[in-house]
Amino acid sequence: MRRRWIIIIALVLLVATLALVLRIVDSESDNRRRGEEQAAQQMEEYSGIVAEVADGMCEVLVDFDSVAYGTTTVKNIRIVNVGTTPLVLLDNTTQCRCMWLEYSREPIAVGESIDISLMFDSRGEWGSVGNYMTITTSREEASIVLWIAAEVQ
Repeated sequence: MRRRWIIIIALVLLVATLALVLRIVDSESDNRRRGEEQAAQQMEEYSGIVAEVADGMCEVLVDFDSVAYGTTTVKNIRIVNVGTTPLVLLDNTTQCRCMWLEYSREPIAVGESIDISLMFDSRGEWGSVGNYMTITTSREEASIVLWIAAEVQ
């Protein structure tokens, strides 16, 4: 009789443990789905330039169009982390002193985004300008290349 009760208690504990595990898995799935929906909603609301960074190189064209000589123009770019781990923008390099970035070095969680500002100073430039800037990130395999185009008049 005692053995029967031990088996019944063990089965009840096993069923309760399985129910708890399924609830945790279901909860994580719900959280992931909510995060994806939130990221999609942020993308729909933002009408500017978007760079989705996963693993590998992300290339984005930033067209400043027509720029008056001697002025500084700003373009905002939304960086979205669509990878599997948090992302930090570490550094940027360019061959031209005519452009620079302003951005936060805070980690970007998976599914989240930040906005960065790319400035272009047209002093010293004339006519069609094409250049690029590379942004290195905390994930070695993920980098961002911003291709810059402007017509300085």
